[in-house]
Amino acid sequence: MGTATEERCSSCVTLSDVSWVERAIQQAEVHMKLLTSVGPSQMKFSPLDDELYRSFREEFPDFDVMNIQKDALRNKQCMKRWKNWRNQYKDTLKDCKACSLVRIDPTQDYSGGNKIFCFRAQFLAIEIARNREGYNQQIVDDCKKHFICPCCRQCRSCE
Repeated sequence: MGTATEERCSSCVTLSDVSWVERAIQQAEVHMKLLTSVGPSQMKFSPLDDELYRSFREEFPDFDVMNIQKDALRNKQCMKRWKNWRNQYKDTLKDCKACSLVRIDPTQDYSGGNKIFCFRAQFLAIEIARNREGYNQQIVDDCKKHFICPCCRQCRSCE
């Protein structure tokens, strides 16, 4: 049986997880603000970005960061591979087991059905890959073109 955090990330979130859900939502909002203001080429998540990207692409060379399939994160076999990959960072990556939200489609924000729960290490690997492989540029360009605020999605006055 997995840890409580693993169980939450691999199943539905319950009402007792409100503070955890709020934290994941706050992190998603911060991510979008940074992504759209700094841009993918300048974004840095941690001192381990290079290592995370290299090892992610070695372990998951065919993982489609452009359109994440829930099964690629959640089926039993994939979860075991992800857990083994993540565990190499348990002592070096802060909150690597914490749950986060990741966008399914990087051309869209975290709204509606475009999000899935994952471990922080998965989020970092996927978003670092999207930044380096150019998949996050479209949402940045769209936000600038349409003057969409990453905070409220309506204006730029709250920046």
